[in-house]
Amino acid sequence: MTCSFHPFPKLPAELRIQIWDAACLSYDLYSLRGIGMHYIDLDPSADDTTILAYHKSTADAVDGDDHSACLVHALLTTCKESRYVVSRYWNHYRYGDMSVPPAMLPVREIGGVWHAPVCPAKDIFCIKSKTWNTPDNHMGIWQIKIPDFTSQQLWTTNIQNIAFEFDKSWNKDLPKRYLDLMSETSARGCLSRFLYNRYLNSSTTPKIWIIVKNGQWTIDPDHPLKPFHDCDTEYVSVSEYFSCRHCRRTHDFDGVFESVRSFTNSLDNLGVAGTFNLESHISRNIKFLAHRDMQIDLCTGRGPHEDEKEDDDDSDLGF
Repeated sequence: MTCSFHPFPKLPAELRIQIWDAACLSYDLYSLRGIGMHYIDLDPSADDTTILAYHKSTADAVDGDDHSACLVHALLTTCKESRYVVSRYWNHYRYGDMSVPPAMLPVREIGGVWHAPVCPAKDIFCIKSKTWNTPDNHMGIWQIKIPDFTSQQLWTTNIQNIAFEFDKSWNKDLPKRYLDLMSETSARGCLSRFLYNRYLNSSTTPKIWIIVKNGQWTIDPDHPLKPFHDCDTEYVSVSEYFSCRHCRRTHDFDGVFESVRSFTNSLDNLGVAGTFNLESHISRNIKFLAHRDMQIDLCTGRGPHEDEKEDDDDSDLGF
């Protein structure tokens, strides 16, 4: 049985609209996957502290990223007509029973701009860019904004969580001064500027995450997992240290998170020793995400009590 209906475009427009309307009722337009991860680029605005976020063209494999959670909604990505119906439906029904109002992430394509529903307070927005542009002014808290359609007029709302994908090259050829690192047109340079702006203005927002896609991790029983999804992958919030409750030692597994810690330590050292004379760790409160598939089993090595028992047995034997 075929799963497509090729003559659909030949149907009368009124009938096609009715079909799209019926499809809108078949699933939740926002909370289909829970807390989402979206990939964005940034445009600094003219007021020195406001940054506009947008999603690049899904057709551009180099500049864009087609794995954003907001793109999982087929009705939003099918065609202009389906997006029109979804937008009309969204404006009528708003966000239903959602406890946190959604907003709309602009998706820029060659044919124009359309908007996908996201949650600016809970979702994570991973910055991927070629230019890595940010404002030059640090005398105010940077605010990353997207359109908010929860009111009768078009306003903007702040994104609360941003992220950067870690790369092992971040530890190579680090500048000797934090100021030089901030001047880089790179992911680590952009990250360092956001950290400095947050530090300088004594702010805790936006929350900053580092995504470690290829690092092994294990469950910490004291910290329940918090999952995030992009279009096809699950990530979980983890600690950069994995202290085993069995052997009471810190494990680095494949060494990737050790590399992450090396970078954050370098940030702190550059900040303290540099021109800014930072008084505290500038990397403080960075959060970490790991790929769900990189989880490994808990440690099965010898525990400290087993070592003590063996020592006691040896003593009994006269060793």
